[in-house]
Amino acid sequence: MAFSIAVVGTGYWGRNHLRTLAALQTEGLLDRLIVCDVDEVRAREMAEEFGCDWHTDALALKKRFRIDAATIATPTPQHASLAIALMEQGVHVLVEKPLAMNEVEAEEVVAAAAANDRVLMVGHLFRHHASIREACEMIARGELGPILHIESDRLSVRAPRPDIGVIAALGIHDMDICCDLLGDISPTSVTAIALPSDEEGIEDHAVVHLRFPKGSGGNPRGVPCVISVSWRSRIQGKVRDLRIIGRDASLHLDYLDHGGMWVHRHPGNAHGQQWGGFDAGIRCRTP
Repeated sequence: MAFSIAVVGTGYWGRNHLRTLAALQTEGLLDRLIVCDVDEVRAREMAEEFGCDWHTDALALKKRFRIDAATIATPTPQHASLAIALMEQGVHVLVEKPLAMNEVEAEEVVAAAAANDRVLMVGHLFRHHASIREACEMIARGELGPILHIESDRLSVRAPRPDIGVIAALGIHDMDICCDLLGDISPTSVTAIALPSDEEGIEDHAVVHLRFPKGSGGNPRGVPCVISVSWRSRIQGKVRDLRIIGRDASLHLDYLDHGGMWVHRHPGNAHGQQWGGFDAGIRCRTP
């Protein structure tokens, strides 16, 4: 079956989508690729680089190219309206996170997908990260024991974005990762402390606390998760760390080190074992 897809938006993530889809087209897994950007010069440049068609009007793509699906990688304020309009035209949509600017918009997008029987997916890339998948499997198999808590740090130094704050830009990754790690469930509570940036209404540093239901992660009390995200951390480079603390073992992931996954086994009760051996020696008169 012929399959055509458009990438709407040519910023950092739009370009990543183009690169991946162009490779799929080369492998014969995609019939037609179209790039769309309101900046005609940019659209032409990307089309030339990736060997695809181009256009400047996202809402004309269905009629012009008969696309089956689209990836929306525009600035966040445009996500919801574009997704709804394209799905109403019969287009399946993958939207870069965050899906929308607020809960009301998000619910409208979900409703549009259901009403038009379209596939709607949010680009939570870390759900497909090899280390996250392995961590999910280890937790499901009980290799870490009951999960006591999860900690995540996503820190850097940069100017705040003008459209969304650090929670929606970065923290959303870690909130979704925690849900995924614990069996794709939702937290029972979410609280946060955020500090404002120089951009009005935009936070650039936050600590988010999630509490998951009783029994989650094998913990009868439920699992607490603490997420720290910042654009104002006075550090060198970036920090992208995840720590999963279990009763029997802990897991540490460093996303910036592609091989950075460490399992720390708890040593057990060595002192108790020593006294057990002493007791056995007394009772059995053996060393």
